Amino acid sequence: MINSILLAEDNVEHCFFFKRALDEVAPGILFTEVHDGDALMSFLENFIPDLLFLDLNMPCKSGMQCIREIRQNIVYNSLPIIVYSIAHDESTIQLSYSLGAHLYFLKPQQYSSLVNALHSVLNMNWKEPKTIAEKHFIENRYISFQYENN
Repeated sequence: MINSILLAEDNVEHCFFFKRALDEVAPGILFTEVHDGDALMSFLENFIPDLLFLDLNMPCKSGMQCIREIRQNIVYNSLPIIVYSIAHDESTIQLSYSLGAHLYFLKPQQYSSLVNALHSVLNMNWKEPKTIAEKHFIENRYISFQYENN
């Protein structure tokens, strides 16, 4: 069960809509946001959330740098990382997974799509995050998370 989510995202508007959608899907989840890579790493020193949603393009440290740093520290071995990005190029998706992300979640354009996607993501089995990544390895490459756009 997911009790806490940390969103590392520098765009305040994206944070607002993410929080609003999360409140709609799962209102009891503790939500925290940080706005740059340094703040993310500092926050993790004091609290490890159940899920980390991580934007790749942030100031101070990029999301890729943060994934590397997180995966180098054994304390964070069980932290599920969900890349939350607008970047949809193949190389970025492959690199994210290879560095240790468990899911690559393209930011939806529509609020209703974000609600639907968050609902799907929160219903995944996060007790076994590696199996989630494995399910997104198709035909010798990783793919981004595909959600229903109702």
